[in-house]
Amino acid sequence: MIEDGLNSAEMLERLASSLRELPDTDARLVSTETMIDNHNRLDGIIEAEVAGRELLLIIETRRDAFPRDVREAIWQLRNYQHHIQSTERQVIPFLVAAAISSGARETLRHENVGFYDMGGTLFLPARGTYIFIDRAVPRKSRKIFDTIFKGQRARVLQTLFDRKGDWLAVKDVSEASFVSPATASQTLAELERREWVQARGSGPTKTRKLVEPQKLVEGWQLYLTSQKPLSLKRYYVPEQSADKLMRRLDDACHSAGAEYAITGEAAANAYTPHLSSISQVRCRIGPVEAGKIALERIDARPVQEGWNLAIIDDPSVGQNLLCERRDGINYAKPLQVYLDLLQGSGRSKDMAAHLRSEGLGL
Repeated sequence: MIEDGLNSAEMLERLASSLRELPDTDARLVSTETMIDNHNRLDGIIEAEVAGRELLLIIETRRDAFPRDVREAIWQLRNYQHHIQSTERQVIPFLVAAAISSGARETLRHENVGFYDMGGTLFLPARGTYIFIDRAVPRKSRKIFDTIFKGQRARVLQTLFDRKGDWLAVKDVSEASFVSPATASQTLAELERREWVQARGSGPTKTRKLVEPQKLVEGWQLYLTSQKPLSLKRYYVPEQSADKLMRRLDDACHSAGAEYAITGEAAANAYTPHLSSISQVRCRIGPVEAGKIALERIDARPVQEGWNLAIIDDPSVGQNLLCERRDGINYAKPLQVYLDLLQGSGRSKDMAAHLRSEGLGL
């Protein structure tokens, strides 16, 4: 099974049906799981006629496809293409998947390999015929691509970005991200499929390095556009300045056994000074009970307006927040601050752009 109960043959039938819906086009699935020789097997073959031109689509199917997956599929399809000779029809190598990442689509188009996904995206390159229907990844399939930006895996991404010039083993990433070795290993393998990291060595000595920080950030931004911003719990703390408020919060969290990380404009200004003054402070704090005690100790009063402290209601917050201590204050990592600013309002977007250029190096 590949997607929502669809098996390979059903996906091939859906491709044939989509082709038949095109003007002046006919298509017929003629075989599935076809043996080319003793060692090679095609997932499917479709005979098509487009504007009078006869085509033979030789097809590989996948559940989902990232750049590394499609490179392997392209190599396989080229090998199949070598074995299949047709004087009557042009032979077109073709990939069908439930979901195909944007990077994989780009690779397939560059290699002139056709593709189709369950969202209806279709690319058919042939002599005298060029069809490209570009559609968004379907909502259910998009989850395949989005899981890497959630929960514990997101911590791994933060660590890799923070140490993007370093070669890191699974153990290094696990310890720096406060995640299990299994989570670190799975996330690194996923990033390798996307070709966002480069690997060297094998087995226990294998290390990886982030080589596509911009694609990582852009992928995360795209994910955030489909999510509702995390809600804020707003408080008023009797204090004259943001700096004094943060120092009081630091003392209270330390004594209460809570962890915190300042984010938003206050953190961005600490990393890349841009505003002359900050009047509001946003942060994450946890665990919940220890955080409540810390807030009581600074006399934080819940309010709807006139707030100067906002706690991001993030259910993933617990122990071992990823942060950087500067001048006696814990700040969220620059990438997290940037992502939080993108979901803010007012001057947030301006601060995000400044932090990206001056602090993230992108």
